[in-house]
Amino acid sequence: MIRAVVFDLWNTLVFSPAGSPFQRLKELLRPEQEHLYPALVRDGMVLPHTSVRAFLEAWEGTASLDEAQMTAMARAFLEAGEQAVSFPEATEAIGAVRDLARVALLSNTQIFGLELLDRLGISECIRTRVLSAEIGALKPEPAAFEAVQRKVGLFPGNLAMVGDSWTDDVIGAAAAGWTAIWVNREAKPRPAHDPELPIYEVRSLARVPELIQGLQEGLRCPTCLG
Repeated sequence: MIRAVVFDLWNTLVFSPAGSPFQRLKELLRPEQEHLYPALVRDGMVLPHTSVRAFLEAWEGTASLDEAQMTAMARAFLEAGEQAVSFPEATEAIGAVRDLARVALLSNTQIFGLELLDRLGISECIRTRVLSAEIGALKPEPAAFEAVQRKVGLFPGNLAMVGDSWTDDVIGAAAAGWTAIWVNREAKPRPAHDPELPIYEVRSLARVPELIQGLQEGLRCPTCLG
């Protein structure tokens, strides 16, 4: 029985025309700095840096970041947040799901620069949130899903994850014993997977409430598309 529905944030509920600030960091690195990129991204997403400046200053010496780079990187986070918008159907879909189950947010993201959650009404719609920078774990790591389970006090079989990332949201949730709902807006081919896993697919968040209701009523069709 699905008792809580957990939404991913970026490219599921909201998107930014400015693109991912972490991807922009990569573009701003010099060739001799590029090998540090994976560690830089993970650090930004799993440690509770109080501000973008604090995050960049922590790497200033290790990565030999110059002031021009740090200024441009800080701007990338600012622009991503300022330009972020919700998908048109997001608010209505969340509201409809709230009539059926509890809702929560699980996102791989930094802790700073998230004023957009208030500006876009996400904080009001989803009061329970778990951010990777607050728990020190990233989806699809089991610890990320376990953190949500502890916070909401539910067993894995009571939880559904809604997200756009096949690896982070879908496979991560399924491995944790959750029901996974893949938001596949671009109709990408479904990767090979165990057909017995509880994985469902929708083209739009608008279909999520109907799917959740169906699951609660006993729907058993992991290959159904919405």
